[in-house]
Amino acid sequence: MTISKRIGTSWTNSSASITTIRLLGSCFGLGYFTRAPGTLGSLPGILLFLATRNLSTWAQIGIFFAFCLLAIGISEKLEKIERTKDPEEIVIDEAVGMWVSLLFIWDASFATILIGFLIFRFLDIFKPFPVNLFQTFRGGTGIIADDIASGMLTNFILRILLLKGIL
Repeated sequence: MTISKRIGTSWTNSSASITTIRLLGSCFGLGYFTRAPGTLGSLPGILLFLATRNLSTWAQIGIFFAFCLLAIGISEKLEKIERTKDPEEIVIDEAVGMWVSLLFIWDASFATILIGFLIFRFLDIFKPFPVNLFQTFRGGTGIIADDIASGMLTNFILRILLLKGIL
């Protein structure tokens, strides 16, 4: 058993736990697709948003925060298993980023979700300023941070579009 001193998570090194970590980090295999794994990995974020949007604000915050901590731990462990920095098959970060893109947009229509998805993917792929600043972080935090930044920027843009009546 190993213990991550950074976030206090305990993991075992058995093949079953490694398989579970790979499964969760790749969003149940979506990260292993050869074409557009990040785009596919964003889709569970929409599902997480839809599953939690009718909960209270504090419940959404608690679930989102717990999921982010779990995603950081899984990403960090998977990075060590694969022995590469930010392996391509880790797409749990895209799920977190897409979820934050839609978080607290209470009356999100299909069009809002679709536009949010497109904006998030654009920001996540091209990483404009200030999103690119978060790529310098290390470990699981670095894997997740730039996607959260892209999601926050997407959320802000969506709110402006909704406020102006464009969506």
